[in-house]
Amino acid sequence: MKKKIILILTLILFILAGATYGLLNYNYSNGIRSGRLVKLSKKGALVKTYEGTLDEGSGDQLTWNFSIHDTELGEELVKHTGQKVNLEYRELLYKVFYKTKYDVTSWKLLKTPGSVNFCRLVNIMRKSRFVVEKVKQLINQYDSALLQEARNCQK
Repeated sequence: MKKKIILILTLILFILAGATYGLLNYNYSNGIRSGRLVKLSKKGALVKTYEGTLDEGSGDQLTWNFSIHDTELGEELVKHTGQKVNLEYRELLYKVFYKTKYDVTSWKLLKTPGSVNFCRLVNIMRKSRFVVEKVKQLINQYDSALLQEARNCQK
């Protein structure tokens, strides 16, 4: 009899745990928002998340607050604070550990008008192996993040 009660309680516990997990991770909606990444910080007492603000235009009414549950994605996006980005997100039904219901799942850096000319310059410099090696050394020495931007021009 005891084994039967323990089995039933365990089964009920698993069903409740599964239902809770499903409700907390169910995507109510998803979408993409674009704007300038204004703020991104790591917060949380029990569960650490990145909380951020995206400026979609001018004024206080055009800002959007979001959370990033993936630490690796948050660390990657922190490097692009102040730049224009596309954020792909999912909206959750409930926010339990997070500040917002919006969980950013991926992002893409938007090209600014100057970046087109930068890519044109990179493609011209690629024609000379000597220039590529010399510029690569200088970029590594002074601004290593620029190297990734130059590599993105080659795609």
